[in-house]
Amino acid sequence: FLKLAGHLRKKHMAIYMQLCTGHVPLNKHLHCIRKSITASCLQCEGDQMETVHHYLFDCPRYDRERHVLQQKLGHNTLSTAHLLSEKTAQQALFRFIDSTKCLHATFGDI
Repeated sequence: FLKLAGHLRKKHMAIYMQLCTGHVPLNKHLHCIRKSITASCLQCEGDQMETVHHYLFDCPRYDRERHVLQQKLGHNTLSTAHLLSEKTAQQALFRFIDSTKCLHATFGDI
């Protein structure tokens, strides 16, 4: 972990750790800790749980931002493991997170 995150600023390290553990302020986790009435993604119709994977890869609300991320990193972007385990992917991942503004309520500008 320290090899991958030891160089990060405190805010980025907190986000990175939360993404790795799934304890990020998305509805799936917030519902588990009784801070949200639903675990579902409010942007999607149906029963799509708002998980880290859904946020990074599936939610149509972030298609444009995801396209930019994929342009930067190539097809490896389709893997949570790659995004969270490659130091070279971190900067692009944080740009994606900042551009979606999904975590701004908790972390502000990223």
